[in-house]
Amino acid sequence: MAVATSGNTTLSGTVSSRFDLFREPQLSDPYPFFERLRREAPVFYARDIDHWVVSRYQDVKRVLRDHENYSAQNTIAPIHPLCEAARRALAEGGWNMVPALGNADRPQHTKTRRSVVKAFAPRRIAALEPYVAAMLNSALDNCVRNGKAELMAEALFDLPALVILKLLGFPDEQAPAIKEGAKNRILFVWGRPTDEEQTLLAAGLAGFFGLCRELVDERLARPADDLTSELLRVRAGNDEILSLDMIASILFAFFTAGHETTASLLGNSIIQLLRHREAWEKIVAEPALIPGAIEEILRYDSSVISWRRKSKQEMEIAGVKVPADAQLLLLLGAANRDGEMFDDPELLDIARRNASRHLSFGTGVHRCLGATLAQMEARVTLEALSRRLPAMRLAANQRFDYLPNICFHGPREVHVEWPV
Repeated sequence: MAVATSGNTTLSGTVSSRFDLFREPQLSDPYPFFERLRREAPVFYARDIDHWVVSRYQDVKRVLRDHENYSAQNTIAPIHPLCEAARRALAEGGWNMVPALGNADRPQHTKTRRSVVKAFAPRRIAALEPYVAAMLNSALDNCVRNGKAELMAEALFDLPALVILKLLGFPDEQAPAIKEGAKNRILFVWGRPTDEEQTLLAAGLAGFFGLCRELVDERLARPADDLTSELLRVRAGNDEILSLDMIASILFAFFTAGHETTASLLGNSIIQLLRHREAWEKIVAEPALIPGAIEEILRYDSSVISWRRKSKQEMEIAGVKVPADAQLLLLLGAANRDGEMFDDPELLDIARRNASRHLSFGTGVHRCLGATLAQMEARVTLEALSRRLPAMRLAANQRFDYLPNICFHGPREVHVEWPV
């Protein structure tokens, strides 16, 4: 049982020992437990995953912004150590990922991010909006007469994958590999796979990285109008600016950030707006409310409920001493419902004035580069669904399933129905 000391007060390990985001009920709805953690054990050591868990808004924000005392290098390292067979599968598969953005510290992070920002121009996001609308409306055309749909499979899950394919320059036929690769990465890094599963996932990820490296080589020989080509133009043949493996690593990182998290945002948005019928009917009547609704859903039910850091030296968080070289799990989903920051935090309020202060995209120099793209996809999706299916409702008696991991939170299926 983990025990943390805060001043002269000992925090009971009763609540913290029950922390388990891999299983129900916390897997599908972690928020009631998060509320208890904020109140009873805001900082504690979770022995099972060897992480110090932090749940209050100000503490989480402070760690995310303190680059002098906390490193991002463990961000996408597997939660559970790799078995020897998995290490071998990575090596034999040509895995050569290098720290790029989310898992890099200064000065490397500053240099790489500056190069990516040059390539990831606002015009690229704006140019994708008609494509998003066309793809979504085409999917809806195929199901609108049926009176029901499983929205993730029929309209929403593929959409972010196709968008990221187009952005990076992959052909559409590689969408299945990308979707599987994103899922593999989540389970490999943030899940609890057996040694056998870990080895299979490692082989799949190595192959996925190979696809990224092949695209880099292809665009090096034949540039096009896509992000990969633009990164190569920024590189200008200089490995000191961006190496080819660095560009492949950036592409690899964009897949999960650009696909799985956005698909989860879309699914979470539909569930929460239809559960809170008044909010849904407000955006049906007034689509201008949709951007604010998206910010509130990001706060209320984030598709990324935790992120990670590593202490560079012994630190004190909320009165609890955290040792040097300790891994930290920052509960973004808990911070986003902290009553010290948000009034009535358990209430979904699409007109909330400070909803955009959520931490779902991180904060500071590591704030998610794809935030604007994800918000655009969510806005276009909600505009189309609220316009074309205003009477849509959640199908009764369904259970929402989530991929067992401690970071990404989004439904695998969402069944809806409407009168025809």
